[in-house]
Amino acid sequence: MLELRDVSYTYTSYRVFARHTRHILRDISLKLDFNDTLAIMGRSGCGKSTLAKIACGLLTPNVRKDSTQVLFCSKPLLLRSLAQRRAFYAQVQILFQDCIGSLNPTLSCVENCLEPLMYLKGIHKEQGIEQLRVLAKDLGLSDDILFRQVGGISGGEAQRICLLRALSIEPKLLILDESTSGLDYELAMMIIAYLKQWRLATGASILLITHDDEVAYRLCDRVRIINSQGMLEP
Repeated sequence: MLELRDVSYTYTSYRVFARHTRHILRDISLKLDFNDTLAIMGRSGCGKSTLAKIACGLLTPNVRKDSTQVLFCSKPLLLRSLAQRRAFYAQVQILFQDCIGSLNPTLSCVENCLEPLMYLKGIHKEQGIEQLRVLAKDLGLSDDILFRQVGGISGGEAQRICLLRALSIEPKLLILDESTSGLDYELAMMIIAYLKQWRLATGASILLITHDDEVAYRLCDRVRIINSQGMLEP
């Protein structure tokens, strides 16, 4: 499904009379099949989130070799046109650590979830609301929370709202970037348990970015580590 070949990435900062380039990822290669789970671990700042953004098309490798490729369903990942982006994000969803920051504060929670559902799947508003209400109950979200403004919910509720938004699309690939970080243990384990059931029911794949050993081994069949040089260990 998703394959990265010899992917590298650098960040450049400019100072007085100098340019500093930091190699954050070096020659990363990985493959995620259909109905597969993979956790990427590593210390803070090692490039895990950068890797997640490359995997979902938000960044492109900026140190290229002839062998550098990002493939989705065995084809080069191209998101140049609106049609390409719609087709890709109807199959791939990403959940970031900063859930509150990824929600539009001027909309209610249900409106935040409806926009991508209607845009990517072509579902009418009334049908979308009913689908969201059913899925929200599975995630322990009441109608009261679903119809609140974003400013009136907690961090844990925001996390589940963002998960609701992603899962309502019925993605083939779900990318989780430190999505349980900052949550209390009970809520984090509830989300992990739900995601395991969801994956078994749908056959979807999960790419998990985390620093938490327990979360990685509970949710994923494979675990790989990015080392301090930005390279993926076997």
